Amino acid sequence: MNETLTRLLHRSDIRLAAFGLAAVAAVYLGFIGLEVEPAGMVVKRYGYFFLLTAFALWVAALWRLWSRRAGGENLSRQEWLWAGLAIGLLSLMAINAEAFRSKILYDEFVLQSTAFNMHYFRDTATMVRGYDILGVFLSTDNYLDKRPNFYPFLVSLCHDFTGYRPLNAYLLNAVLLPVTLGLAYYLGRRLNGMRGGLLAVLLLGSLPLLGQHATGSSMELLNITMLLAVVALGAAYLRQPDDVRLSALVLGAVLLAQTRYESALYVAPVAVIIALGWWRERRVIVSWVTVAAPLLLLPCALQNKVLSNTKWMWELRDNQETRFSLDYFRDNLRGAGEFFFNTNAYLANSWPLATLGLLALAWILWRLLRVRPAPGATNTEHTALLLLGLGMVANTVLILFYYWSNLGDPIASRFSLPFHLVLAFAIVVAAAAFDRRWPASWVLLGGMTVFALGVTTTRHAQHLYSYLGIDEVEWQKRYVAALPPGERIIITTRSTLPWLLEKTPAILVARARLVADRLKHQLERGTFRDILVLQSLRPASVEGDHQLEPEDRLPPGFTLVVMTEKRFGSKVSRISRLVAVQLAVEADNPAALSP
Repeated sequence: MNETLTRLLHRSDIRLAAFGLAAVAAVYLGFIGLEVEPAGMVVKRYGYFFLLTAFALWVAALWRLWSRRAGGENLSRQEWLWAGLAIGLLSLMAINAEAFRSKILYDEFVLQSTAFNMHYFRDTATMVRGYDILGVFLSTDNYLDKRPNFYPFLVSLCHDFTGYRPLNAYLLNAVLLPVTLGLAYYLGRRLNGMRGGLLAVLLLGSLPLLGQHATGSSMELLNITMLLAVVALGAAYLRQPDDVRLSALVLGAVLLAQTRYESALYVAPVAVIIALGWWRERRVIVSWVTVAAPLLLLPCALQNKVLSNTKWMWELRDNQETRFSLDYFRDNLRGAGEFFFNTNAYLANSWPLATLGLLALAWILWRLLRVRPAPGATNTEHTALLLLGLGMVANTVLILFYYWSNLGDPIASRFSLPFHLVLAFAIVVAAAAFDRRWPASWVLLGGMTVFALGVTTTRHAQHLYSYLGIDEVEWQKRYVAALPPGERIIITTRSTLPWLLEKTPAILVARARLVADRLKHQLERGTFRDILVLQSLRPASVEGDHQLEPEDRLPPGFTLVVMTEKRFGSKVSRISRLVAVQLAVEADNPAALSP
């Protein structure tokens, strides 16, 4: 009986049939069977466990690959030295350029908030409010956010192993940068030996836009890491298709799909790579991990359903009705041109990478049209890069129709990162061909070294990612941290998340107006040492006068004492202490105050 069951489980036709059933079930549940509210609840309650399963299986598959030493020869001591030196120096340049801090105002706090709930409660949700109850900080009013969840999941794992601290989100990206450059070296080396590996590292490591994310807490660097990992795994699978390599590739694609919004696009080129492996082997290879893959992607489909049916999450401007439209294409295309060929420090681009990369792409296309390679003439890295590169190009074209992806906007520039991979490896491939006649790679290595030392170092910290807004938040946090210890609650018109992540209760000014009676009770009882109010003042005259912004005003019954002020650009940030609350009924009827 056991032998019969084992033979059945190893039959490819049985596995293929099971894959078909799993795919049908996933499509039905992900796109048809569940309404929006139940779909969101499934992701909130169980999304963490889907990711945990996929990640654990992926790590196991990678370990099995490593134990086989799959993928090639050992590096010489000299090559280890040069590769380590290039990766280490470029990583150090980026990480040392700026202190760890968020770069994209509030977006990164949302990701950290999701990681907070994943760590403490295993919920895939973002908190709105939080309070310390008997020594335990509990998040409340949680909701399913639109952002993919693989990065928050990894941050939550860091919390699990080292204890909760917001710093973990930054340390994760600081580690991911050398990992990314190491993967770039591996792929470049597969294309053109040590010089190809070094060239790939320098092209990407000298891109200020990539380095800036090493000191932030966004999901962009993880997305690039996973793209390179999936390319490498796709090439390894094509070299020798088997269950282990297939499982590692499929699980890498599952996790990549949950790294950035558009990354689900890469499931299609991965499917083509798998089919090519079948064709080369003249047999169908299906692992049980592959059978489970459609179901592991279920949270991705359900979260997209919630996003598509929750218009407030789109964050459209007042004159916009849709996220994607032809109307956005012209301005976005113009912005892309401004970004890629910018020569000043305003944008974190690399004009040599853009110029050489586009020329290399044109040359590669001309070669493909002029001399069609025979089947098997290209190596597996070329095939994997070509297919996933087409996905990266499709990703870039897609964002050109998105309402907020003008690459000339420093905050939106990060959407160009996948296309930079295409440009970088196009240069490596073209240089490898020219190396047969003259030392193209060495010339490029020299030029990019000069660019990295002379230009990149000055641009790593010269970014404009909501610069003043982040500066204001960081100043407020430093000021409050320097106050005498004690329980506090923050009232702010901005996001409460920077405070909740520090386990400090915070509410919005709009809610403070609604719960004035509770704040009065807490003041009188001494529940909090301080109730601090954060407000902004805008310019009111040419003489330099300022006035409170309308949304920052509290009712007349709130008595504030100003503690400090600091100017950020044209606005002034103020921190005050709430010392008294007089309710409207008390103001109208003074007799109500008598015992």
